[in-house]
Amino acid sequence: MTTEVLDRAAVLWSEGDRWNAILATLRAEGFSKVDCIKATVDMLRLPLGEAKRVVHESDTWADVRQRDELWQDRLVTELEAGALG
Repeated sequence: MTTEVLDRAAVLWSEGDRWNAILATLRAEGFSKVDCIKATVDMLRLPLGEAKRVVHESDTWADVRQRDELWQDRLVTELEAGALG
C-alpha cells in the first residue's frame, strides 16, 4: 500500500466521501482486496472481521464476491475434511 494513495483516501474520507467511493479509488490505484481491508481497519478503526465484511460486501468488490465466497467454502470444506480424515 502506498502512503500517498492512503493520504488521498484519508482526505476524501474527511471531506465526507462515502467509503465505497474511497474503496473504488483504492482499487483503481492498484490496491488488492486485502490492501483495502487493511486500509479499512486503519482508517475506520474497525475490527478485522468487520472490515472484511465491509470490503467484501461493497459495490467496489461485487464483481469478485461470488468467486471469493466459493473459494472460502472450498477451503473450509478441505480443512474440515483434513481434520476429520
